[in-house]
Amino acid sequence: MRIVLVLIVLVLSAGCGGGDSSDSAPTTVPAGKPADIEVFASEYAFAPPFVIVEKPGTYTIALRNDGNVPHNLTVEGLGATDDVQPGATGTLTVTVKPGGYPMICSIHKAEGMDGEVVVYE
Repeated sequence: MRIVLVLIVLVLSAGCGGGDSSDSAPTTVPAGKPADIEVFASEYAFAPPFVIVEKPGTYTIALRNDGNVPHNLTVEGLGATDDVQPGATGTLTVTVKPGGYPMICSIHKAEGMDGEVVVYE
């Protein structure tokens, strides 16, 4: 069974600027279940900015570009989506171990478009 966690409220509250998004709620992937994780991109933020995975494993992350310019999702050290055009979706499959993985848009890193994937054991 595929579980997709979507936090639409975060898309509305992410705003158009970069900056500190630490007050936004994370997406949590339940332990023991393979999951597809959906992240939304806009100018210049991810929603949600934090993805919490409760168990190591292999996960597919879908990046939907709700913005007006191309974006991508790079999980540093693990891989990246292609550049995703406005209105399109790209995917990335990652195998994660416990720890934290920076998540960035490599196109807009200078604008502070970042987040984190955190994996618990």
